[in-house]
Formats: sequence, C-alpha cells, structure tokens
Amino acid sequence: MIKLLPLGSIVRLAEGDAKLMIISRYPLYKNQGELGYFEYSACLYPTGQNQEESYFFNHEDISEVIFEGFSDEAEEAAQEIFEEKISSVTIPRFKVEDTLQ
Repeated sequence: MIKLLPLGSIVRLAEGDAKLMIISRYPLYKNQGELGYFEYSACLYPTGQNQEESYFFNHEDISEVIFEGFSDEAEEAAQEIFEEKISSVTIPRFKVEDTLQ
C-alpha cells in the first residue's frame, strides 16, 4: 500500500494545471447511484473549499507534489490505521476515468 499524503498537501494532477490542496482522505463519492470512495478529495489552492467544487482523485492521478502537508505522530498513527483497515472496505475504489462517463 502507498503512504497517503497528509492533509494540507498541495498537488497537481496529470490531467490539469490547477494546484489542489488535499482536504480529506478516503472520501465517499456517489457515482450514478453507486457509493464508492477515492483516496483523496481536494479544493483549489489558494482559494479554498466552496460549495460547488470539490475534486476527487487517487494517488496515481497526481503528477506533482508541490508541498507535503504537516506530519507528526498522529499522522503516522492514521497511516497505520489506513493500512490496516483498507483491505476490509467493501465498497469499490473509484477511478477518475470511471466517473467521467
């Protein structure tokens, strides 16, 4: 399993030029009535989150990590929990290309 980026990390996606700030990990997403998840959700940087725009993607969609967010013991513990629990998740992991149809 990959180590997820910390909250507050700034990234650029392979299919875009905008800077995005990671605000959630393993967010739920409903695609055509089916519930699943992505590894990340993000907002535009530097404007922040608004009601109309959230971006959902996975680690493989990231082309550049511009800034890695804060990490401490709590982050390390969260990473361990993610690694331990992800294999028991029963809902599907979506891919960006699957939601663009």
